[in-house]
Formats: sequence, C-alpha cells, structure tokens
Amino acid sequence: MSLSAGGPGQRAQAATADRLQPVAQAASDSAAGRTGLVLSIQRFSTHDGPGVRTTVFFKGCTNACAWCHNPESIGRRPELQFFAERCLRCGRCAAVCPQAVHELRAGVHELHRERCLACGRCVAECFAGALELAGRRMVAADVLAQIVADAPYYRHSGGGATFSGGEPLLQREFLTCLLAGCRERGVHTAVETAGNYPWEWLAGALPLIDLVMYDIKVLDPGLHARHVGNDGRRSRANYRRLAASGKPLIVRTPVVGGVNDTPEHIGAIARFVAAHGEVLYFELLPYHALGDAKRQSLGRPPAAGFGTPSSAALAALAAAARAHVSRVRP
Repeated sequence: MSLSAGGPGQRAQAATADRLQPVAQAASDSAAGRTGLVLSIQRFSTHDGPGVRTTVFFKGCTNACAWCHNPESIGRRPELQFFAERCLRCGRCAAVCPQAVHELRAGVHELHRERCLACGRCVAECFAGALELAGRRMVAADVLAQIVADAPYYRHSGGGATFSGGEPLLQREFLTCLLAGCRERGVHTAVETAGNYPWEWLAGALPLIDLVMYDIKVLDPGLHARHVGNDGRRSRANYRRLAASGKPLIVRTPVVGGVNDTPEHIGAIARFVAAHGEVLYFELLPYHALGDAKRQSLGRPPAAGFGTPSSAALAALAAAARAHVSRVRP
C-alpha cells in the first residue's frame, strides 16, 4: 500500500531514519563494542526463551510502539523517571541538582525536564525511590559476569542469556561482544528483535545467536505506520531473510485491543509466518497497561484506546492462528 508524500508514511519514514541513528556513545572504546547503554538486567527470567534465563534489556529502539510496556526503553539516552506517589517532598533532590530540574512549591514537586542532563545525582539522594535513572553505561565484562553467575541454572534448565530491549541490534557492536562472550563460555543465547534496521545488522551477528525471537506486530502498512512509527516493510523483508537462514525462530505478536485483536489480523500474520517455513512456535502476548505508570514517570501521557483481550478472546485468536501454524501459544 503506497502512502502519499508528506502524509503519515513519509513522517513515519523520517522518524525511522532518526531511530536508526546509533545510541549515543560515551567512551572511545564503545565503537569496539566494549560498553553499551543497558536499561536493566533481569535474572531468573522464564518468559524470554527456553529454561531459566538472564535477560539483558538494551536501551534505545528503532520503533515507537504506542502500546509499549517498556516506554523507558525507547529513547537512546539515559532518562530521569519520577514516581510522584513515592515522593516525600524532602527537597534533597533539589539541593544537589546542578541544573535546577527539581522545584518544590506549595507542597508540589515539579520537574523541569528540559534542563535535565541525566547525571543521576538526584537519584542517588532519593532514598524514597521516587527518582530512577533509565539507562546506564556498562562494560561488557560486567554484563557477562552477571550472566555467567547463573550458569548452573542454565545447564539444568536448558536456559541461557536473552538480549532484549528496546532493540538490541541498535547497539550491534556491544551486542556482538556479549554474544561472543557467551559463546566462549558455553551460554545459550537468544535475541528478541523487531527487525526494523538494515539486514546487514542482523546478518553480522547471526552466527553467534542460537535463537531469534522475532516480533511481528501487524501486517497492514497503514496500521503499522500509525501505531509503530513506520510501515513495517523493512521488518517483513528481514523476516523473510531470517526464515530462509534456518536459524531457530520464535515469532511473537502483541495482541492489542482495537489494533490487531481479530481473527483476520492474527490469521494474516500466521499465514505470513507459515509461508516462510517452520518456527518453534508462534506466541500471542496479550496487551497490558502496566506501561502507563512508566509513561507518567517520564512525563508522557498514558496510552489511549487500547484494550486487553480476555482469555476467551485470546483462545479464539490462537485457534485462528493454528489453522496455519501448528504450534501456537497460549
């Protein structure tokens, strides 16, 4: 489907081009992949691939999904989060902030976010946990140390390390460094990706990846542009190439009420997947509104107009998918 010049499609392409810019580097060794911007590291994860896993969440994304449950992962630089319900209004943050970001007036804590440099001084002073910094620079060796700490659990459960985001391929040098470190240590690796980048980014890392978990959100280019920020053409093309590579593959689709929660939408995605070969399984992930509190902490409005499918509705959608793909979850 063509999109007129100057319309949503062109704006989406411009936004995508901006999102393909690399995560801002802070040190000279970052170009060699030795440091990267990490959102968080979650140990004992059981939902990001087989077995018990350690999931490393990268910061920075090439998409901008309106329903994202980790909105703090989208931006490519560290960001200050403020959880007002935890704030004691003690004023310690205002006392240490060199940019006068924090202002307490008439019992109200106001933030001047446009001044914030994400230095983290206020976070260190906030013992109530009302302030958090989304994103921190980490050395690959430190990330690998956390991953290998749970190696016995991986061996007993068939688990390993999963690299998620954001979009981990946006920091491909850092990702490749971690993948190589896991390979050297005998740790199984999985990468969660949405594929919105040049194919060469994934092709270069693919020999070091044991499993790819690929997000396909919606096939309609107009809906994709409206809700994800691009028409999805690049992601679909990369999926075709990935499927042809023979790499073990899991496909996941977020089921978002009001966007793709119909048998027609899910059936179309399942047909697309089936047309390009076998997958380990096709997983439907119900939308939830847990990201709204995070959006508020970033000074952004909540996601509007999206619904969570009921268990019965999700089962019906899974049945529609099974008409094309044999292994579907749930």
